[in-house]
Amino acid sequence: MQALDFLLSVVRTPALILGLVALVGLIVQRKSGSQVFAGTIKTALGMLILSGGVGVLITAILPFVFMFPVVFNLEGFATGSELISGAMLDAVPVIASASSIIMAIGFLVNIVLARFTPLKYIFLTGHMMWISSVLVAYVLYAAGMGQTMIIVIGAIVQGALLTLLPAVAQPIMRKITGSNDIALAHLTTLGTVPSAYIGKLVGNPKKNAEDMKLPKGLAFFKDTAVAISVVMLFFYIILVLIAGPDVVEEVGGADGQNFILFGILQGLGFAAGVMILLQGVRMFLGEIVPAFKGISDKLVPNAIPALDVPAIFPYAPNSLMIGFITSVVGMIVAMFVSAAAFGTVPLVSIIGAFFTGGVAGIMGNALGGRRGAAAAGFSYGFILIFLSGFTYNLFNGFGALNDGVALGVGHDCVDAMVTMVAFQNAWVGIGILGAAFVLLSVFERRYQKRVREEKAKG
Repeated sequence: MQALDFLLSVVRTPALILGLVALVGLIVQRKSGSQVFAGTIKTALGMLILSGGVGVLITAILPFVFMFPVVFNLEGFATGSELISGAMLDAVPVIASASSIIMAIGFLVNIVLARFTPLKYIFLTGHMMWISSVLVAYVLYAAGMGQTMIIVIGAIVQGALLTLLPAVAQPIMRKITGSNDIALAHLTTLGTVPSAYIGKLVGNPKKNAEDMKLPKGLAFFKDTAVAISVVMLFFYIILVLIAGPDVVEEVGGADGQNFILFGILQGLGFAAGVMILLQGVRMFLGEIVPAFKGISDKLVPNAIPALDVPAIFPYAPNSLMIGFITSVVGMIVAMFVSAAAFGTVPLVSIIGAFFTGGVAGIMGNALGGRRGAAAAGFSYGFILIFLSGFTYNLFNGFGALNDGVALGVGHDCVDAMVTMVAFQNAWVGIGILGAAFVLLSVFERRYQKRVREEKAKG
């Protein structure tokens, strides 16, 4: 059991799992010892820098998150799939034990499926794998299955989900990155991808947000650091001015600091976190992609690493900010719609708006230019909050979990919510998953055939 716990700890630590992937990839390519050592260290270090940037970013945005509902007198529930997953583990021992095994075996199933099916994606986002394994164990437990069946069926379902979700986003990812080298591994794919296609309907891909021509006096917005700083300073200064010094002190945690100065430093701190994050992304991508070639050549032919959402931030920083801002607007609108439709109010998720609303903006820009980025960000924000309200209502506020520990918290991963709804009848859910896998495998074969034909021509 200790060996399993150690393995799961490694899988849930992004720096370690990606470092190991780089290690294996470089070894099978028969690189020198110094190259293997340097590539492994730089991959892990890049992920640690990325994680450090995320930590700085979240530290800077949390006061905003705490003050926002107080300033605008909003009462509702927060969104956090990690909290729901933790409550599921505490509530039911069977879920706790089964989900650990599902996570470990499900990753192996993902590798086997990547080896023997057209979907060549290996899912490498550890915390999303954990959320998914707990979710799968929960829906099968709720369907009345025993522990053995939960583990056996759950591992297959987990592996299929990990293989399938990157495939859903990959046609857009190819447009974003200009290659087929990396994929996206996150449990918000079923929100960001449809939002991008909504952006395509209203946008024009020729008017790329990254090529926007700005007046000379606003040329500084082309600098990512400055653009993010200006946007966050605007948000923070407006909020602290409305809140006043007492709220900033008590709720925001200013700790005696001047409330306006506190807002300025938090806004700049957010931008600093993003810049650290981007530096980490550049470092680990520079190592993991060539290292992964060893795995794709020797172990899983044509395998594609599926990575966490920050991996695509450097490709379209303007679209990232457009998606972030418009997703906040979409979330605010969805709050009122959810209140009217379900009598529940999911609170705006600023962190979700940046990380995954930003991804929706990047995807929307790839399909529909700057209008597409704005429409995709808004659509994603709306989908996330509305669906959170819907599932919170459908599952009675998750209050049955651990005597109400999860009461007052809703999901913020669209794929998790869609899976819970689909698996209300487990066999229906498995059927939908199987049909989707077959359909996407057909599309993938067609893409691969087209690539081979183009290579043959020229």
